Amino acid sequence: MHIPANPDEFLDLLDQAIFETRDMLSAIEVEGEEFDLGPYVGVFEALEQVLVALFEEIQGGRHTFGEGSLGFTDILERYRRQIPFADLLDVLNAVQRRGF
Repeated sequence: MHIPANPDEFLDLLDQAIFETRDMLSAIEVEGEEFDLGPYVGVFEALEQVLVALFEEIQGGRHTFGEGSLGFTDILERYRRQIPFADLLDVLNAVQRRGF
């Protein structure tokens, strides 16, 4: 997976993570409770909220890279096995911690 080298590339990956999250929510909605991840709809809704807020924060110039972990870290740690794109979130978090 590509490691972002600047905020624009980071935003591209973050946008991909938002897409993946919304795709999961859509699949859960279509498939209902029969879908393996149906019981985790709240997890993906919370993750979407955090990711969208982060996107807006970065676009607004209010975000600082290189300072701690991102807001979805607890969700990722607790539900890693249920998040098919956990590796993408790991990359975003790694870049956040070390900066560019």
